Amino acid sequence: MVTQEYPRKPASAVLHSRGRRYEGDTPDAYRDEFQRDVGRILYCKAFRRLAYKTQVLSPIEGDHFRNRLTHTLEVAQMAKAISRVLGFNETLTEALALAHDLGHPPFGHQGEAVLDRLLTDYGGFDHNLQNLRIVTILEKKSHRYPGLNVTLETLWGIAKGKKAKQFLRQLYGVAEQDQVFTVESAISDLADDFSYTVHDLDDYVRYHKLNLDQVRRLPLDMVQTCLPDAAVDLNTTMTMWMRNAINLLVTDAIETSRERLAALLDETDPHQVAGCLGLSPEVERSYQALRHFLYTKMYRDINLKGEALRGTLVLEQLFHHYVKKWELQPGDTQGYLRLSDYLSGMTDRYAIAAFQDIYIPRSPFTL
Repeated sequence: MVTQEYPRKPASAVLHSRGRRYEGDTPDAYRDEFQRDVGRILYCKAFRRLAYKTQVLSPIEGDHFRNRLTHTLEVAQMAKAISRVLGFNETLTEALALAHDLGHPPFGHQGEAVLDRLLTDYGGFDHNLQNLRIVTILEKKSHRYPGLNVTLETLWGIAKGKKAKQFLRQLYGVAEQDQVFTVESAISDLADDFSYTVHDLDDYVRYHKLNLDQVRRLPLDMVQTCLPDAAVDLNTTMTMWMRNAINLLVTDAIETSRERLAALLDETDPHQVAGCLGLSPEVERSYQALRHFLYTKMYRDINLKGEALRGTLVLEQLFHHYVKKWELQPGDTQGYLRLSDYLSGMTDRYAIAAFQDIYIPRSPFTL
């Protein structure tokens, strides 16, 4: 029988929570605080809506393209593996991975861009900040407090970017130096990068209907290194390539990070420890080449994201409709914030259905 060695817990690993903003929840006899966070995120409505939100390609364009939900689950699986082997808090890492995309609006990054433009006079729109609004205000778990009341570690781990961190500092009334940083949040970020890079190439191949010869000719070391030698069909080839590429990235990240951590003199500082996370130079080069390919061939390809771009027009028309319907006046910051919450919470299909109900008259003969 093969037994797996239990990893040593680094000094910067999170062992216990500092608590929640609102105390008084009934203690759980069988779950720790971070397991409870996982449950609160997993069962919230915003998490379920991710199934019908665009990742890169709209779910409307194909059943097998990634959506925000499948991407989130893939990130969580990788993040947990890295965290567990390196000895960090696997459950906190899972909670952070599950929550990292809750605030994304419909129609992917194009949807975020149009909301940010429309809300310029009211602070713009940032999905990282919206993540926090969801878990602290918009979701309803109890009549005693707003939001999900997750732990401080989960809250701060979700807080990415200047706006989100400032929001939390104001919410808790803490100084900048008192904010919480965990290595677990850095592991979740690393897994997020791995997941969307590898799986976006799979979506790219499927969307363009590349054949096997075209895939094998892609000038990318990571593609050539991880393609199977066996002569199999394209679907099986891409499935095997994804498995090999993810295994390469996760394994290399674990082994490289472990070597760097072993040479670190002070492992009590989570910022220094997080700086040890990463890939070996050779794998990093091939990984960055893959990311550059996707940036130029996929993320900037207008034709590739036609459905999402059409969706942004839908989102803009809905914005103007509700500004008029709700009689919002210039300077009504709270009113526009409420509209931002409403529109960003929509799924792709809900937004399209709302647009059709408002702007496309139904035939009198429609049942």
